[in-house]
This record gives sequence, structure tokens and C-alpha cells, in this order.
Amino acid sequence: MKNKKRILSIILGLLAVSLGYFAWSKWASATRIALVNFPNYQVSNMALSNEDNFIKFEEVPLDQLDKLKNYDFVLAWGMGIKIDENQRNTIIKTAEKVPTHFVSVTSPENDISSLSESQSEKVDSYLSSGNKKNFQSFARYVRKYIDGKKFFAEEPEKVIEKKENVFFHIDEEVAFSDIKAYEDYLKKNNLYQEGKPKIAIVSGIHDPFSGNKAHIDSIIISLQKSGLNVYPFASFGKRVEFLEQINPDAVIYFPHGRLQMTNPEQTVDWLKEKNIPIFTPISVIQLEEDWLKDPMGMFGGFMGQPIVMPELDGAVHPYVLIAQEKRNDGMVVFKTIPDRLKKFTQIVNNFINLKKKNNQDKKVAIYYFKGQGQNSLVAQGLETNSSLYNFLKKMKSEGYNVDGLPENEADFQKLINTQGNIYNSNAMGSFDNFIQNGKPALINDAEYTDWLKNSVQTQMYEEVMKHNDAVSEGFMGTKKDGKGYLAISRIVFGNVAILPQPPAALNTDDEFKVNHGVKEIPPHAYIGAYLWAQKGFKADAMIHFGTHGSLEFTPNKQVALSSDDWGDILVGAVPHFYYYTIGNIGESIIAKRRTYATLISYLTPAFTESEARTIFNELLDKINYYYKAQDEAHKKDISLQIKKIAVKMGLHRDLRLDSITSKPYSEEEIDKLENFAEEIATEKINGEFYTMGVPYSSDKISSTVLAMSTDPLAYSLAALDKISGKVTDQQLKRKAFFTENYLNPAKNIVLQILNGKAVNPDFIAATAKIQVSEIEKARELLTPQREMPYFVKKAMEKKMKSKNGELTEVEKQLKAGKIPEGMPEFVAKKLMEKVKRGERLGERPSFVGGKLKVSTPKAGQKPETNQIPKEQKERAMAILDIEQTINNVVFYKENLLKSPQMELKSFFNALNGGYVAPSSGGDAVANPRAVPTGRNLYAVNAEMTPSEMAWERGVKLAQNTMDEYRKNHKGEYPKKIAYTFWSSEFIETEGVS
Repeated sequence: MKNKKRILSIILGLLAVSLGYFAWSKWASATRIALVNFPNYQVSNMALSNEDNFIKFEEVPLDQLDKLKNYDFVLAWGMGIKIDENQRNTIIKTAEKVPTHFVSVTSPENDISSLSESQSEKVDSYLSSGNKKNFQSFARYVRKYIDGKKFFAEEPEKVIEKKENVFFHIDEEVAFSDIKAYEDYLKKNNLYQEGKPKIAIVSGIHDPFSGNKAHIDSIIISLQKSGLNVYPFASFGKRVEFLEQINPDAVIYFPHGRLQMTNPEQTVDWLKEKNIPIFTPISVIQLEEDWLKDPMGMFGGFMGQPIVMPELDGAVHPYVLIAQEKRNDGMVVFKTIPDRLKKFTQIVNNFINLKKKNNQDKKVAIYYFKGQGQNSLVAQGLETNSSLYNFLKKMKSEGYNVDGLPENEADFQKLINTQGNIYNSNAMGSFDNFIQNGKPALINDAEYTDWLKNSVQTQMYEEVMKHNDAVSEGFMGTKKDGKGYLAISRIVFGNVAILPQPPAALNTDDEFKVNHGVKEIPPHAYIGAYLWAQKGFKADAMIHFGTHGSLEFTPNKQVALSSDDWGDILVGAVPHFYYYTIGNIGESIIAKRRTYATLISYLTPAFTESEARTIFNELLDKINYYYKAQDEAHKKDISLQIKKIAVKMGLHRDLRLDSITSKPYSEEEIDKLENFAEEIATEKINGEFYTMGVPYSSDKISSTVLAMSTDPLAYSLAALDKISGKVTDQQLKRKAFFTENYLNPAKNIVLQILNGKAVNPDFIAATAKIQVSEIEKARELLTPQREMPYFVKKAMEKKMKSKNGELTEVEKQLKAGKIPEGMPEFVAKKLMEKVKRGERLGERPSFVGGKLKVSTPKAGQKPETNQIPKEQKERAMAILDIEQTINNVVFYKENLLKSPQMELKSFFNALNGGYVAPSSGGDAVANPRAVPTGRNLYAVNAEMTPSEMAWERGVKLAQNTMDEYRKNHKGEYPKKIAYTFWSSEFIETEGVS
């Protein structure tokens, strides 16, 4: 009996424990929230906002998704998530048992949620209005209303509306919707400095109300202490409106894409009008120690939003200012890097000082490029001696102090050869003469080492001293009166110093290698030439004159430089401007990002057609006879004559043809010869070098415009005829036929326009042999039907939801002709028409049962498509190409004519702390949009590259490669295809390659 009671007691005890455990697990245990794919700083923002001991946030990596089933709630960040079908299925399977929700979804297939519609809206509203209190309330809502806990579950507060379109300051609780209230706050707290410059800070990637803003506060404080009035604000859709209120002297934007994504050109127009620089310091989304170890600094897709896209706005100084650090509790937060904040504050002030300082008082250091022992200065496509002399004369006319500038260019050249030369490390006799007569700047050992210690980290200082000889005993070192010195080759004209850039390495005589990157620490002479400009001469601005030097190719990081990278060290805090050819866009971007250069583009040499046709006259005449011959025996005889000429000229080697003169060439081989000869005969070449400030002569303007316009017009006319069936592909492959029937007629049309022919729709239609109405039809057909990003579309759909049949706020704004905040202009215009017709905007359908539904076409059923028929699209593209080319002929002429003066105007505006407008690059033939010059070059618009036209052409080129291979290999496909991609070509062609 006792045993039965004991067993019963044990059973009852176990049952009570089980029930207790069940009750505890169901109603009281901790709520575990899994965070998937969130940036670590956002994980920290949420976790640090949570003060409830019974709620835990935990990060789950994408390679451990099987662990999600052990959590009470799964929240995933959809933006940029990279998961395969198996991983997606794991999430969907988890969502059947564990409440799961994706936010910031960019792809419909990842729009996964197992919440009810009301739960989904509540969670989204807490997170989209993300701040410390909302994050806490979100966690409590999940615990009480999704996880269903009854105990230790506090009631969440109502959603606190996101603070948007407000000025803020270091006090997280304050926010001001208008500038007067903000300035009153500054004055009340003795923070407003009457008459001092204004700096606007656009928070961008950093949310000042997320609970993690110490890094932003430190920047505000540093700028304030330097004597600036700081205007930080948070806004997405009204940034330009805020800037207009502030009317700042400079803008600092923490970038995540372009400053104004919905209407980006508005930003550029506003910056042009106000003529102020925009700085885009970089926030590294990794731990500071990991970034410091990374030899690339930043790469691939990570560069797009903080570096590539802001360049389209003309932004300058992609300077790493913020990184992440891991706290003792494991949380990852943003931090400002102290020494870099000090330097960045100085950079901003130095640019503003260019606005305030009189030209006669500004000190400018200009670096030019000159080979050792050579007389002439060198730069790609530039008459460098004449150009630099012209620039110095222009400085004089602009009020700069250039006392001592020679009266003529010949004397200027002599001065460079005696005082501004580069010496070989072994040319002791020449160097001794330079020390005696070249008037070098002599920096004593102690002063140089003091400069170096104050410019680099301790470890870097030790590495420099270990790598190089003693300062006075190495290259450009000398002794005088028992003391050691480093000699700096430079010529000083009043407040302007011009310096040859010393060799960046001494262990090789290969100048090309030295100028394009030797992985070694620069010699003292190289470092000293830059430190002298910073600390001895105290330059207000630095210029590199012409394409290109070696500074941008010195070691270490490729972008997102650290304080141990030579580009960062040697430019220092001095505003840097680089005169760079449009013809070398790839390397110009390296200079821009690795030396913080504001680029001022210059023209290439003028283009002209090669004069090689006479070389091929005999050959082309014989080929012409060959095609006219009717008798096969006669054709064979002519083919042998063609072969003798080709072998004599050595063309068989270029085209890999045989040289047996008794065996006639086939028609296919004669086609190759003709095309080769015709291509060289019509090749466009550069003429004499360009001189700064000197326009092309009228004949060079005409030949360059012909080079820019003739080919596009000829190929478009040929494409139109091919689509219409007037000409065959085979005929167009013959370059002589193409030249006679399309290239020469196109050239005549361009010449007519250059000689004053009026351009109007009738002329364009007559040239294309179409009706005028077809031009507008082609434009309508090819107007891109751009889609909003999926997450933007979802956000707009939520705003457009109607309650009780009333007009939504968005509908009211559209009806009044206003563009709702965050809505792209092209979308708003379409919806305005719809609302004004009395139609209601649709609502997003809710998911049935909270589960993701994916519709797939049935077997054999093709998905619906709105694609334009290929032939119709190609015809429209050809028509618009003809229209664009004909319309642009006069613009090209005007832009080429005004480029030299625009370069000078832009340069001196930049030296006055002004804004340099952006432009794409590439020579004028490859990319006519690169003229007029005098602009700040950018690489690619990642959102628009490749263009639709570039995609079509790229596909065609790839197909041609395959077809050519299969033709020569009995129909077999290649096993591997290798392409070499050149950045310049990719940029110039909008991504064709």
C-alpha cells in the first residue's frame, strides 16, 4: 500500500512538473526572436533597445537556417538576402510552425510571412518607424500577441511615428520640423555662431533615432568646435527642400545611394546653382580591425551605394570616417574613428577656406610628370609644357600671386630644366649641379622626420625608416655645413609652387612599372615632396596636372583608404584637384578614389580619319574588279593578282592567310582582305596633342564631329534598311559596300549640318526615309516602363490603402498635383492621371492564411509577356539613333568649341571651393556625353548599366563569337570562352562589353 502511494505521489509529482513546465514554456518562458540576414548594427540597435529579461534577440546565419525551428519568432531582412531554393523551402517549412516575417523585401519570391494581415501591419509599423521605443514595443508585441505569453509580458506601447523630415541634434529627444525652431534651439544652448559657415549633414544610412547615434553626435560636436554651424537632418524624399532652407556652404552626406534617389538630377541642378561641394564620407559596415586588415578596403557590390552612386552627384572625398566596433557585451555598434574625424573636420574647413580666402593669398602646389633626364613634361594627349604655362598665366589673370613667372614659354621651359628636373639616383654629377644651381628646398633631417612622425602611424614610420637609407644619404639627400638635408625639386612663383613628381620606387628602372604601382614603400624624396607642400609650403590646394602620375598607384588599399595608405597620407587634408583626360576613364576613377581627387576633365587630341586609303588603293581597285568579273577564269586570275599584292604588303600575316602565290584566294578570304583594308582606311586617329585653353581649329572641330557622328548615323541607316529588306546582312558585312552606301552618305549629311543645314523633324524623316509621325511612335515604343523596387512598391501600396471608402492621403496629394514623398516622379505622373479620372488606386491583396502563394505556369503554357517584337524594337531603336545623332551634330560642335574655356572656368571655380558637375568619361567618339569637358568624371550608373540597347548589342556580340567559332570548328560549341574586360570600354559603351 505504501509503495502504491509512493508511486502515485511520484506520478503526480512528475505530472505537476510536466504541467508546470508546459505552462511555463507556453505562457511564461523567454521569447526567443531569431534575426536573419540583418546587418549587425541593426541587430545591435534592436537588442540594445530591449530592456525585458524575458525577450532575447539572437542572430541566425544563413548557413544555419535549420535552427530556426527552435525559436518563437523569425524576423528576416529581405534586402540583399542570398538564399537558394533549398534554403527558401527551409524557411517556408519553418514558417508553418514558427511565426515568420520578412521585411524590406526586394524580390517577390522572398515575400514570406506566416502572420495574419493585422499582425503583419503591426510588426511593419513598429519596424518601419524604427527607434529605440518602437523596437522595444515590437519585441513586447511579439511576446504578448504572437508568441502568446501571459506572464512577464508587458503591454507594448502604440507605434511612435517615425521622426522624418526633421532637424536633430545630439539630444535624441529633440527634433525640429522647421529651420527657425532648430536655430532657436542652437541659440538657446549657445551653439549658434553668428556669421560662421553652415554645414548641412544628411544622415543617410544612419538613423539618428535608432538608439545608436554616438558616432553622429561626435561628428556634430567636432564640426561645431571647429567654428562651423551644423545642420543635421533626417529625410528621404525632401532632402533638397531641407538644403534649400539651410543654404549651406557645404553638404556632408552619409551615403546609401544617390542623395535624392527619386529625382537625382534635381540634386545635381541644385548643387550647380548653389555651387557648393558635397562630401560623402564612408561608413564601413565591418569591424574596424577587419577593415584595416582588408587589402582591398572595399570591393564588389559593397562599393555601389557608398562610393559609386554618390559619384553620379559629383560627390567628393570618399573618406572612411566611421567603422564598427564590438562592445564587451558582444553588441556591434558604429563608431567614429577619432584620428580620422579630426582630419575630416580639417578637410571640410580647408575646402570652405578656399571660398573665403583671396586668390592672391592662396598657396597652390602643382605636381607635373616628367621622365628622368627628359626635357618635356608628359601627360596623356596633352601639350603639357604649353598647357601648364597657360594655366599659370590664367592664375595670374585670376589674381593669384605668381611672381617670377617667365614672360615666355621658352624661358619657362629652361627654368623647369634647371630647377624642376628629375634626376636618376646614379647621376651624381647632375645632382651636384642641381644642388648648387637648382635652388631646391632643403629640409633638414630632423624637420623631415618630425613631419613624417606626425603624418603616419608609429609602425608605418618604422617601416619607412627601415626600408629607406638615412634621409641625407639616400636619393635626393645631401649635406651642407655638416648637416643632412633632403632636397626637393620645385619652382616657386609667389604663392604657387610647381614640382616634378619624384619616382615612387628606386628598385627598378622600368618607368611604366613605377608609374603603375610597385608594391614597396616610397623613398624619402617622394614622401618629402608631398610633406613639403603640406607642412613646409602650407598649400591651400594641391593639383596634379595631366594624366597621370604614380600617387594613385602607391600601395595599399584600393578604395576606402586607411591612415596607412599613401594616397591618404600624402594628400593629407589638402583639397586635391586632378586635371585628367576624358580618354582614360578607367584610371581616372582610380585617381579619384585613391587620392580623394576632384577630377577636372580635359579634351583628347582632335580626331581625324586616317590617311591610309592611298596605301590600299591598288588592292581595293583589284578587289572591286574581282567582284565585277563574271567569268570564273577571269576571277581566278584577278584573285592571284590580289594575292601577290597582299603578300607583298604582308597582309597575309595579319589575317593568317597562306602566302602561296600560285594558289588563288577564295572569295571568303578576299572578303577578309577587303574588310581589313577598308577598316584601316576609314580608321579614326588622334592628331596633334591638345593644349589647355586652346580650342580645336575649325577643320579639327569638323573632323572630330564627323568622327563622333558619322558611324552612328551610318549604322542606324543600314539597320533601318536591313529591317525593311532593302539590304542583306551579307552585303553589310562587306565594308567597302558599307562605306559606299552608308558611311559616305552619312558623312555628307553631317557636313551639310555643320555647314548650316537646318535640322528639323522633316529633315530627320527624309534622311531616314520614313514619315515624321514614325519618330514619335518609336519614342513611345521605347519609353522605358520602369518598375519601382519591390520594397518601395509595397510601402507605397500600404500608404494607398483606403479606409471607409475615403480618399487616402496619397490619393489626395496626387489629385492636387503633388508628388507624395518617396514616390518616383514617373510613377506619380501616371497615378495623377488615374486619380484625376476618378479611379481609385488598388490595394495589395492579402495572403490567404498568411502563407506565401507562388503561381507557376502550367506545363506547355508560356507566361504572359508585354515584350515588344524584336524587329519592331530594332526599327524603333534605329529611328531614335538617327534622330539623336542628327540633333546632336550642332551640340557636339558647340561643346567641343566651349570645352577649353569650361575647363579653365571649372578649375578656378574648384579652387574657390565650388562644385564641379559630374560627367561620364571616354573619348568624344566612344562617348560624346563626355563633352563639354571641365567636369568631375564618374564611372558607371550602376542602376542603369547595362542600358537596354547595350544589352541587345552585347548579346549580339556574344552570339557572333559563338557563330564564328562554330563556323570554323564544324558546328561544335566551344568548351570555354575567355574575355578580357577593360573598365574604360565598359564605361564608354554603357556596358556593351
